[in-house]
Amino acid sequence: MTYIVASLVERSVSGVSDSSRKAFREGADLVEVRLDHLRIPRFDARTLSKVRDAVRGPAIATLRSSDEGGRSRLRGGAREKALRAVLSAGFEYVDLELQRDGRLLGELRRRDRKPSVIASFHFGRPAVAKDVEKALTRACKAGDFGKVAMPCEDAGQALMLASLGLRHSAAGDRFVLIGMGDQGQLTRVCARQMGSSMVYCSLKGKPAAPGQLDIESQSSLDSEDRFILGLLGHPVHHSVSKPMQEAALHGAGLAGTYLNLDLPPEALGRDTLKTFRRLGFSGINVTIPHKQKVHALCDHLDPEAVSTGAVNTVRFEGTHIHGKNTDIIGFMKAIEPKTHIGPDTEALVVGAGGAARAATLGLARAGAHVTVAARDPKKGARMAKEMGVEAMTTESLRRTKKAFHVVVNCTPLGTDGVGGAAPVPARLFRRGVVFFDMVYNPRVTRSMRFAAARKAKALGGLDMLVNQGAESFRSWTGIEPDVDVMRAAARRALS
Repeated sequence: MTYIVASLVERSVSGVSDSSRKAFREGADLVEVRLDHLRIPRFDARTLSKVRDAVRGPAIATLRSSDEGGRSRLRGGAREKALRAVLSAGFEYVDLELQRDGRLLGELRRRDRKPSVIASFHFGRPAVAKDVEKALTRACKAGDFGKVAMPCEDAGQALMLASLGLRHSAAGDRFVLIGMGDQGQLTRVCARQMGSSMVYCSLKGKPAAPGQLDIESQSSLDSEDRFILGLLGHPVHHSVSKPMQEAALHGAGLAGTYLNLDLPPEALGRDTLKTFRRLGFSGINVTIPHKQKVHALCDHLDPEAVSTGAVNTVRFEGTHIHGKNTDIIGFMKAIEPKTHIGPDTEALVVGAGGAARAATLGLARAGAHVTVAARDPKKGARMAKEMGVEAMTTESLRRTKKAFHVVVNCTPLGTDGVGGAAPVPARLFRRGVVFFDMVYNPRVTRSMRFAAARKAKALGGLDMLVNQGAESFRSWTGIEPDVDVMRAAARRALS
């Protein structure tokens, strides 16, 4: 069982009383009283007993030191004296720090009757697996529960923690592993699947640590029919898929969450997808730069994924990993209402990644004559040969006299936070040309402004995002989403 622990960061005893009542009403199994946040006259047994009496339910007492991310500046003998008072105040659980409270931890191991002890260790920065393993093993031996927290800068670090958790759970250890921050949130969402004994959350608007979910959100993930979904890419900070897909879940009356998973290319392998499956994910979206690599890691591929050599949607079913490409349908649904595409259409696709493959295939199927231009000439030529279209380099694109009716940017250039020159020479734009920029954040890119200034029709990538996302949602849930709700959520996120 994984206990839901509500961390209380109140400044007064009355605040602890009110917040604890609210936390238990909302579904918490335990509350953590952060004593380092409390303003109390002294840390003695009498005062701390009053704090304990203010909580109408089982509680953890934590006096987190400033060295480990808390507010307490007590050191040495003063800290030990305060903690001895905490131990006699009647709390069911007491959090002691592995680095600072060794003497107390040793004493408590030899006692028959005592509060349950959580031996904790907090890394100040991301650590490698062997160091986390060492700390967790020490913590599990020192207390009734071992607890390790670490800031996560990317999803690879969170997956490392999750993998360690799965291993310690199989060994029967009682532990808590926490990835701090947005990229560590996976360890909170999947705490039960990892085997964590506790998962820490907060009252709405009162997080005690970065990345904490509120009690209601955390509790909803205990449902067996909830959906855990996410976006795998690098980077993903610009994405609005999370609010869009969570709006679709809510609109369909489904419990679940959608995580932004920033995974560096070197961290992606077959074990990555297997870990997502073991953690209870229903599926993931895949974006730059992982679409083609994930294609090679799936057990089964739909015809569109086979044709493009790229996967943007993964569905986990039993032990199998299914790869799908919804970019083609997303792109064609977005562009076909805006222009006629047929045998007389000269189309230019800029890029040679998974999105470019989807656009090329969709346009070619509609009858267009397609030319691919890529920054990497070898990659562009290889893609063009595989897909039976023409290729040119981006350098020759700047000199060509060829006229195009449809121009599609499939590169990330122009995305919020991504630098680089405009991917399409402005000279290719003129009245009658349709320019489709797959970038959707910002909604109007620099290239779109160039196109509009030269009287071309400029289209952003939001409709493609919504349409491909809706198809992914159908694949994961078997339910028809409200596409208008998804579009509205994406627009709000971009405003």
